[in-house]
Amino acid sequence: MDPDAVHGVTKFMDLTPKEFRRQYLGMRKSKNNMLRLPADANKAPILPTSDLPDDFDWRDHGAVGKGGCGSCWAFSTAGALEGAHFLATGELVSLSEQQLVDCDHECDPSEYGACDAGCNGGLMTSAYEYTLKAGGLEREEAYPYTGTDGTCKFDKSKVVASVSNFSVITSDEDQIAANLVKHGPLSIGINAIFMQTYVGGVSCPYLCPKSQDHGVLLVGYGAAGFAPIRLKNKPYWIIKNSWGESWGEEGYYKICRGTGKNLCGMDTMVSSVAAISVIPQ
Repeated sequence: MDPDAVHGVTKFMDLTPKEFRRQYLGMRKSKNNMLRLPADANKAPILPTSDLPDDFDWRDHGAVGKGGCGSCWAFSTAGALEGAHFLATGELVSLSEQQLVDCDHECDPSEYGACDAGCNGGLMTSAYEYTLKAGGLEREEAYPYTGTDGTCKFDKSKVVASVSNFSVITSDEDQIAANLVKHGPLSIGINAIFMQTYVGGVSCPYLCPKSQDHGVLLVGYGAAGFAPIRLKNKPYWIIKNSWGESWGEEGYYKICRGTGKNLCGMDTMVSSVAAISVIPQ
């Protein structure tokens, strides 16, 4: 049950749960139903949290672009790098998700066959590894999104944003908030069971699976979102989704923060990326 959020008719109502998962959820999982991490993934250092603002939203600071993409893992990766590139250069550039869909086949050496596979799924940290090796991502305009698997057409001379490094963040919510404020929007995994019918408000389900199946972008948080069923304000996270502005709150999802329950698994797989300025040749 999710009594605090508003649920209703969405553009996904005619899909069965199986069809919804197949068409709109694309995070790869390991055999034990948990997300895999690259064996050499860096752990983010512990940051101070005593001076964090009560509310913070990267949309207010110009680091979040508009638009969406059906390949959730590629969307989350590109969105995080867009924010990191903005912090490094002051320029917000829309980056190519299609480059990741077509060209990224990075595999986790610790798990046989666990590779990024376009429309068949992928993982953000593996996509960072690909981007690091490839030299970066092209602009969305140079390599536009098609929504289907295609032949790789990557042109390194058109790279506009490049990964310096990336790290995996502890599941402590204060550390997640501190890394969000310091490093820009974060890639996260989440279980999307309550997102198919989400219309608005703060989602705070009593029970939610912790196995992530969807990649999204964490862009901010708030101190007080009113929960009418509980008759009080609840702190919440602000998440950018990849299903377009006609879904949710103009493409965004709010979910309870500070429950200590790893709600819908969103605290388990959180990563940040740093960018370096790139001048196309």
